[in-house]
Amino acid sequence: MRELEYSAVCREIIERVGEVSADEEVVIVTDSLMIEIARPLAAAARATGAPTSVLVKPRLAAHNVEPPAAVAGAIRNADVVFDAGTHDLAHTDARRAASDAGTRFVFMRGISEAVMIDQMDTDYDALRTVTRAVAAIQTAAESARVTSGLGTDLTVDLTGRSGVPVDDGFDAGLVVLPAGKSAITPVEGSAQGTVVVDYSIDNLGRLDDPIELTVEDGRVSDVSGGSQATELRALIDHEGECARNVAEAPSIGTNPDVSLTGNQGTDKKKRGTMHVAIGDNVTLGGTVDCGIHLDMTLLDATVAFDGFRVLEEGRFRTEAVMERAAELETR
Repeated sequence: MRELEYSAVCREIIERVGEVSADEEVVIVTDSLMIEIARPLAAAARATGAPTSVLVKPRLAAHNVEPPAAVAGAIRNADVVFDAGTHDLAHTDARRAASDAGTRFVFMRGISEAVMIDQMDTDYDALRTVTRAVAAIQTAAESARVTSGLGTDLTVDLTGRSGVPVDDGFDAGLVVLPAGKSAITPVEGSAQGTVVVDYSIDNLGRLDDPIELTVEDGRVSDVSGGSQATELRALIDHEGECARNVAEAPSIGTNPDVSLTGNQGTDKKKRGTMHVAIGDNVTLGGTVDCGIHLDMTLLDATVAFDGFRVLEEGRFRTEAVMERAAELETR
């Protein structure tokens, strides 16, 4: 019966975010652990008059693992897909092929009932404005530097790369909920330095101890830390050399209404956090096609694009960011 607590949120997701109309085919993709989220979404979609199917896929081993052929075919033939699974399909060839065919996607990776009830209510218009301001700053920048008191000191080349705002619009072909980040992929081979991840990592959840990544020529050359660092090394080794690619850096969380949960679905969206990712970067305009994409959230980082600080020790400089974006617009 908890579904009643977020039935209105599901309607908002279907009608406002997904923009579902009665003449469209909707597919809700889920797995056995997420049925409680998928069911009210399907009911809300059916209420619009849209033909709606619920597809229960096998629980994949990790985020961005290619789905079975039957799932790939279903999402390619749908008009709108709501991916409410434990692990999402955003950085997969199956999703990219479906997007190329015209499918719109709304991703809700590992979202719990608690998140649906407490963390999906935000001012989307205001969020869109801030997120796109950050994307404009990222796009205009030729380089970025990330530092932190724990020892992070990473530099990247962003020449020719564009910020990708993830809000409630389908500009990038997909929406990720909760919304609120602007991502960017650095030029391949350019990332140099050290990243100390202090909060959470895809597949590992919240960290017991910080994990330190040594980055040389755009690739992770060493991983050190406690037992979770051993798990991360195993994930990288299993996928191969492409998993060492620095795929995102620095991407910025912009949503003031989400909380840290140990799940990248919320952690990397929280305003004041920043994240890096390793593995696949094709979705963000890069050239590394990989079977894995792992996001890693840092707290208390300072992030500067061409010397302009978007984050100052984890504090999002809202007024300065908006002023900087306005200046760039007049150039």
